[in-house]
Amino acid sequence: MTARYAGLALSTGIVLAIAAAMLFPGGPVIDRVDQTDFSVAAAAMGEAPALTHTMSFLTIVAMLLQIFGAVGLFHLAIGQGGLGGALLKFGAVVSIIEWSIIILATGMRHFVTHLLQRGANAADGSEIQIGFNNAALAVYVDMVGVFVAFIALFPIASALVGLGLVGRFPSMSVYKIAAYGLIVAGAAGLVNFLVAMYMSGPDPWAFLIVSNALLNIAALCLLVTGIGMYLSRVGLAEEAEDVEGSSPAGALQTA
Repeated sequence: MTARYAGLALSTGIVLAIAAAMLFPGGPVIDRVDQTDFSVAAAAMGEAPALTHTMSFLTIVAMLLQIFGAVGLFHLAIGQGGLGGALLKFGAVVSIIEWSIIILATGMRHFVTHLLQRGANAADGSEIQIGFNNAALAVYVDMVGVFVAFIALFPIASALVGLGLVGRFPSMSVYKIAAYGLIVAGAAGLVNFLVAMYMSGPDPWAFLIVSNALLNIAALCLLVTGIGMYLSRVGLAEEAEDVEGSSPAGALQTA
């Protein structure tokens, strides 16, 4: 039953993470601001501290669920063997690392909000208020640096998981398409990241939009994968659970 529970955790975590990102202050739905303007983005968090803390905590829960889902993928890869199994194991490990980075960055986000709350409680224009606000901005900048580590690892994890999964399916299906989607999102994400790092001329907002779009595509593909694991579809189930009577090993042989 490991794969089923892991699939449920993975798909639930993806849904929670998307919901938290959509409802986060300064995000696409609530008080949208330019996320490349650090002071404005941090201020948006401070103006809605209760919502910021709630969505941050929801994000941490979502990442923990996704990590459990990655453990399930690693478990499936143990019986896979070959290059595909090795790639899936590696991809699951990198996924665990990248989602752990999100947890770390989200903890920093909690602290930024706390500092802004302390500043709001101080006298307007006082040195104490200015000190708290400056400290919050400094932590926010560090938090963005941590998020950059996630953005760097996301394409690698996505491509590796996709490459590891694609050979597990004996024929074309929505789950195999999702695996190819992970590969494409990973490859495009790597190109986007390298261009953003080595070309200082273009507007960083454009790279952020592309990165978010690719993250959403990968999230959708992982959601489909998690659902397939929960439903014990061919290639995404432990051999004894496979509802169609075909083991992952058999799928590899016929792929």
